[in-house]
Amino acid sequence: VNAPGPVPSDRVRQLWALAPGATAPVSLGLLPPEGRFTVAPGTIRPEPGMLIEITLEPAGGSPTGRPTGPILFIGRLAPA
Repeated sequence: VNAPGPVPSDRVRQLWALAPGATAPVSLGLLPPEGRFTVAPGTIRPEPGMLIEITLEPAGGSPTGRPTGPILFIGRLAPA
């Protein structure tokens, strides 16, 4: 995931995944302000239809373990 552009100093971008049928999203980590982010192998198994979103969260990430900030990006995985 490429995460260009400025983010307020008191905020971070956080990447989330929600598998089909799941009841809660899983955090895949915080996106660096510049550069690329790679999800560690084994963190989550990508599936067609999986919802992916990036939210703007407080420094350090979501305090609740679920998205709390505005959604910057949302999409679904599709077979390639």
